[in-house]
Amino acid sequence: MLDHSYIGKKLPTIRYQVDASKIRELALALGDDNPIFHDKAAAQAAGYPDIVAPLTFPTLFRFWGGTAAGAETRGILQQMGANVLRILHGEEEYEYFGLLHPGDQITGELEILSIERKEGSAGPMDMVKTRATYRKQTGEVVVIARATMVVRW
Repeated sequence: MLDHSYIGKKLPTIRYQVDASKIRELALALGDDNPIFHDKAAAQAAGYPDIVAPLTFPTLFRFWGGTAAGAETRGILQQMGANVLRILHGEEEYEYFGLLHPGDQITGELEILSIERKEGSAGPMDMVKTRATYRKQTGEVVVIARATMVVRW
């Protein structure tokens, strides 16, 4: 069973600089050839200042953030009692307040919201819900990401 004293705790700050090459890589990996993800002139013709990050781009912040945020998240779950080999990414949702473009300096605050035990066909599992609030260099909140990590026992 996971240590419930972590509920409400905030993890170290996530830092990420949005880069055009990473936007293009993700769009290619998703198979999305929309030119606003690949071509600055096409994005500007559509009314954007530069190419636009695909909507699932904030997933990169947690896994590749400047503070090794993905490792930090796994490390915290391990400190809580989880076997890192039995952690699954359950779901993630995003609430957007703006768009992400190359050059944006993102900082994020990740918090553990809750832990809920469930019985599955393969045995018990803990559902760890988190919320990350990401801000641009201007201080404005650009996206809130809510995620569920599944720890199988």
